[in-house]
Amino acid sequence: MTSPWRPAATAQTLCDRSSLVWSIRKFFHDRGVIEVHTPVLGSRTVSDLHIDSIAVQSGFLQTSPEYFMKRLLAGGVPSCYQIGPVFRDGEVGAWHNPEFVMLEWYRIGFDSQRLRNEVMELVDLALGSDSYSTVTYQNLIGEEVGVDVFDASPNELLRVAESHGYSGIDDANETCDFLYSHAMESYDCPRFFVVDFPVGSAALSQITMSESGNVADRFELIVSQVELANGYNELQDPIELDRRISRDNRRRKNKSKSSISPDERLLAAMHHGLPQCSGVAVGLDRLISLALGFDDLNQVMTFPAGRA
Repeated sequence: MTSPWRPAATAQTLCDRSSLVWSIRKFFHDRGVIEVHTPVLGSRTVSDLHIDSIAVQSGFLQTSPEYFMKRLLAGGVPSCYQIGPVFRDGEVGAWHNPEFVMLEWYRIGFDSQRLRNEVMELVDLALGSDSYSTVTYQNLIGEEVGVDVFDASPNELLRVAESHGYSGIDDANETCDFLYSHAMESYDCPRFFVVDFPVGSAALSQITMSESGNVADRFELIVSQVELANGYNELQDPIELDRRISRDNRRRKNKSKSSISPDERLLAAMHHGLPQCSGVAVGLDRLISLALGFDDLNQVMTFPAGRA
């Protein structure tokens, strides 16, 4: 039996990919955003319940350059971006691979709205111009599923989720995640931002006030039903970050997942002073797949899972 030695992407696709990556680098160069490179192997990793890190003998393969880039910003580095490999365990599928390329950037002095504008400019550069809409997390689920996730009881959320095919456990967070995914896939708009997420999903974003009360100042960009970008008005308070890591670890324990030790170097950097900034991560393989007309990111990768 012949071993699959050939790359998954064609030579022409890889040439087209190279051209697109060059144009992205020029996009940031023209805006005075510097390129940086941080380690893919670190002593700490994220505590997010929904992200499974890959542990190795000397630490963790990084799921994102976020922690290292924030340490750079606290150390005086200006607005910056990075294009590089990241790793997440168990993610295999048409739009997932355990190793993929992430484009992540941070803009000092930007709020989340200003960063969304820049994200639109970048996506238009790659995919061509189009219109964008913005919908709140609450309204998206309300319009597509018919339940107010901020007011409904856990029992009602579970009942509605089950009516749409949910067969998971009775957990409010997981139920809402299902309803959000279902609503996102149903929403009839080719490019849209989701904003004003629940406080419990703030991760490393600030909390702000909206008409519905306190919400996470974060956004996601969905393009052709593909989650393309996730951005935050970044949390600057190390005490609050430490509290959220403890909360994440309680959730991880409930799911029989290993506890994650706080990144003391990141916390020290934030105590020193993280400048006000907004940051966003874009799945670069996904963006390139959409730009080249593919519906499977394996078609734009050299050696995805199964060939590496």
